[in-house]
Amino acid sequence: MAFDKSKFVKQYKDEMLEHVQRLTDGILKLEKSPGDRVLLEIMMREAHTIKGSSVMMGYKRVSDIAHSMESGLERALKEEVSLTKDHCDVLLKCLDSIVPLLEDKIIWEAKGMTRPFVDDLCKEVTSVFADRLEAAVKFDKIELACPVPEVHSDPAEPEFKSRREEFAGAGESLRVDIDKLDKLVNLSGELTVAKVRLNELVKTLALKSESQPSVKESLGSIVKEFSKVDQNISLASSNLQEEVMKVRMIPISYLFDQFPRAMRDLARKSLKDVNIVMEGRDTHLDKTIIDEMKDPIMHILRNAVDHGIESTAERLRLKKPLAGEVLLKAFQAGAQVIIEVSDDGSGIDMDKVRKHALDEGLVTKEKLEIMTEDQVFQLLFLPGFSTKDEVTETSGRGVGLDVVREKLSKLKGTVEIESKRGAGTKFIMKMPLTLAITECLLVASGNDTFAIPIDSVIETIRIEPSTIRTVETREVITVKGCIMPLVRSGDIFALPTKGIAERKYFSVVILQAVEKRIALLVDELSGRQDIVSKALGEPLNNIKYISGAAILGDGRVILVVDVASIINSFEGGFVARRIMPQAPKASASAKKRIRTILLAEDAMSTAMLEKSILESAGFSVVIARDGREALEKSFQEKFDLVITDILMPRMDGFELTTALRKEKLYKDIPIIIVTTRESDADKRRGLECGADAYILKSEFTSEGLLNTIERLIG
Repeated sequence: MAFDKSKFVKQYKDEMLEHVQRLTDGILKLEKSPGDRVLLEIMMREAHTIKGSSVMMGYKRVSDIAHSMESGLERALKEEVSLTKDHCDVLLKCLDSIVPLLEDKIIWEAKGMTRPFVDDLCKEVTSVFADRLEAAVKFDKIELACPVPEVHSDPAEPEFKSRREEFAGAGESLRVDIDKLDKLVNLSGELTVAKVRLNELVKTLALKSESQPSVKESLGSIVKEFSKVDQNISLASSNLQEEVMKVRMIPISYLFDQFPRAMRDLARKSLKDVNIVMEGRDTHLDKTIIDEMKDPIMHILRNAVDHGIESTAERLRLKKPLAGEVLLKAFQAGAQVIIEVSDDGSGIDMDKVRKHALDEGLVTKEKLEIMTEDQVFQLLFLPGFSTKDEVTETSGRGVGLDVVREKLSKLKGTVEIESKRGAGTKFIMKMPLTLAITECLLVASGNDTFAIPIDSVIETIRIEPSTIRTVETREVITVKGCIMPLVRSGDIFALPTKGIAERKYFSVVILQAVEKRIALLVDELSGRQDIVSKALGEPLNNIKYISGAAILGDGRVILVVDVASIINSFEGGFVARRIMPQAPKASASAKKRIRTILLAEDAMSTAMLEKSILESAGFSVVIARDGREALEKSFQEKFDLVITDILMPRMDGFELTTALRKEKLYKDIPIIIVTTRESDADKRRGLECGADAYILKSEFTSEGLLNTIERLIG
């Protein structure tokens, strides 16, 4: 009976692509360490596996190419030839040819992958791996049989196994179609919504039972059983949601591993020596986001090679290492993943950027003069912007960074630039861990509630009506020395206000999309909640300023705000302007100025609680999500008091306190630590770092916090 191979073809192709990727990674490493015998044998076995599997599945062309690669690598392993860049070039060319040959016959024939092409490629491999080109065997007599190679015994067998696991991965796995995972995520989301709804109903039933004695007597036991069931379902639902999301999350190495080969080829075409270094390959991210991030990162990497890294001669003149370095780094910070692409090249020429922006009419001279450095950097993301004098194969056509910003915006992310002339450039891309579940700030406008993705929220503040002014025919407020446009939520959605005109204070949410910020005035802040956002669908999918909808625990359907579209519509060409500090005027009101507190806390729920307590007591509060952000904000303005948690990403509370005490401006500013760390050693360390008070969250009360502040600053 004939063996039906068709059911195994998809698995074969998937496995071949994995082997090709491992060979690509290995060859790039061999190019740097050509004498690595363990790696050579691993690569030879990878080629042998491709050859054997392809013969079994009837992919003779793939098998022939893999056989020629295996023979060449075997020569290198036997030290009959020393690997050079030319050898690596032809091996990589073979891998480039294998991928199209895995497609249907019509596709690879259209790409010229005919039998003569394969034969010529195999001859080229044989020729390059010969000691001397003239010593190569006659091409018409090449034996393309596939003998099983001799298994080489290596004294470093344990090392071989560990290196083998490095390339092949460890543990068992099961291939699942991404569509099935998407359905599973959606179903778990629906279960989460139902769980929250059940929880609300049980609470309502319990309250009614407590308030009506006759009902409590008859339904008390039933309510208790419902509560137990509700707790069990809540726990199971939460665990299921967490595990399902883990399935969608994959290591960012799946994305990063695609770039070393491309960077190597770009560097060779540019006649530059470039090393790519990758960090954080084990950082996990939603596969949907990973699939969308390849092109943006590739644009930035190309710019690093073409614009950033200098020529070898120039680096020699500057006394820099001859090989330029590009660092591709990923790490998680709270509910976000941050990807950084940095190089040690020439940096961005700010004067050139400003001149080009003026010449192209992208910004007026008046606005350019008041723009901060960060805002000038953001000009690079405008469509058609390029400072390249010549059009090359990799850049100069005015296409690239605008695509990066557009893609990040669609993924609810942002991109920033840091650069220093002569010392390199860093692109910082921030994006949510997943798009399936979104942490949102709930706000009320009129009688409706809206959800604002928390990643777009910079901070929430309260303002007095008298602080609203008019600049360039629009309402504005001043936040930390910057004038920014004020948008009223009722105006956006044409909703009635809720007695807001009579209020002493207004609630304002500072929003950001890419480099633009606006202040959104709302009727009320209603807390924070994780939501499962759903598309509205026809005929509602084009509603302005709305990106989707969600269901709250009480059954209400709320709309999710599209922050980017609001900012693009209402911010327009307005540039947030920095107000130059003026000498304070002596007056009685100066004694009553509002004091500002810097709050460093990575748990948003805790931060919002503390912020509410402090604002109710008349303080202005600025929130930082970790120690490093708090330290950066401390340089932008002087705070009257600092409150910090200990356990935070990037920089903890101990490090923040120590760093602040080293600054002359904060030598005597009170610092309070609010934490769960209860040990005497932690308390002692906190006070030794320079904290004035150490408050445990287990003993936290609003009165205790305010009394401590009163004692420290009066």
